Formats: sequence, structure tokens, C-alpha cells
Amino acid sequence: MSRNNTEQVHPAQNDDVETASMDESNSKESHQKRGMKRLCIATIIVLLFTVVVLVFTTTIFHVHTPKFRIRSMTIDELTTKSSSNNVIDMKFEAEIGIKNTNFGHFDFEKTQVGFFYRGTHLALADGDVLVEEGKVKPRSTKKIQFTAEIGTKNLILDDDIESGFLTLTSKAKINGTFHFMELIKRNRSSEMNCSFTINLDKKVVQDINCQ
Repeated sequence: MSRNNTEQVHPAQNDDVETASMDESNSKESHQKRGMKRLCIATIIVLLFTVVVLVFTTTIFHVHTPKFRIRSMTIDELTTKSSSNNVIDMKFEAEIGIKNTNFGHFDFEKTQVGFFYRGTHLALADGDVLVEEGKVKPRSTKKIQFTAEIGTKNLILDDDIESGFLTLTSKAKINGTFHFMELIKRNRSSEMNCSFTINLDKKVVQDINCQ
């Protein structure tokens, strides 16, 4: 009897050992799966953080220089005198634009806009155009209108008058500071260098090109 009882115990013990081994194997596998899941989550978080940093550094935190341009010009009066004095008198209205493509505002200092004929500074009736200090809102363009009168005395304009076209240039430099949420401040300057052609017969401005 005792021999039979002993023989009957062995299968039960083997089952217990196998069950314990399976539980241990399942526990290790579950632990490994949880570890892999945490690693995947951590990797995704790092990648997302990297993408966000790249987006901010290439867009929001990257400061672009504002564009300072003449947007339009309309002639009110134009008189030409093809004589020994070669005089052209012109009254006109124009619009200047200061374009800010950044996510912060741009504070600019006052400046002056000068007009030139082949490098020679032209005297305006009231002096060079004065642009007062101001602010350009984020991702917007500030438009400034002005009127002026140009005279071209003592200049050799025979070829221009005969051709019916007169090309002038406008130049200026504007200095200012870019602000973003009181966290970032960057000094920036922008130069205006625009040329425009005046049709003397039609008394219109055409082909405004700015660099």
C-alpha cells in the first residue's frame, strides 16, 4: 500500500513544478512586454519633444528681418521742361510698407526716405520723407502714406525726356527691435532700395522694383 501511495504522489508534484515554471515564464514575458511598452512610450515622447523644439526654433523663435518697401505711388502733378535747365517737377502720393512676418511685434525708430536720380540725391520741397517711430504687429504689415514734391533742377535729363521715361530710386534704412512675449529681444535693421519708372507722357508710375 505504501508503495502505491508513493507512486501516486509523483505526478501531482510534477504538475506543481510545471505550473510554477509556467507562471514564472509568463511573469517574465509580461514584465518584458511592459518594459517594451514603456520604452516605446518614452521614445515617442522624445520624438514629439524634438519635433516641437524644431518647429519652435525654425518658425516662432527664428527672427526674420522686416521688409521695408514702397508699395505704391500715384502722380498728382507732373511738369517737364525740355530746355537748358532740364526741369521736371512732380508731386506724388506714395505708400510705404513695413512687413513683419514674425510671431512677435517689431518696434522701429524714426527714419528718412531719400530719392535719387542715378546716384544724385534729389531735393524734396519739404525735405526727405520722415517716417515716425512706431510698431508693427505680429505677422502684419504697417502701411504709411505720404505726399512729396520732387524737383530735378540742374540735372542732364535730355535722354530721359526724349525717351519719355524717367527712372528714380528711393533709399532708406530702418532700425528696430523684435519682441516675443518679453522673452526674446533681437535688434534688426532693414534697408529700402526701390527703383521705379515714371512714364512722362502718361504721367504714371510703373515697374516698382525693390531689392
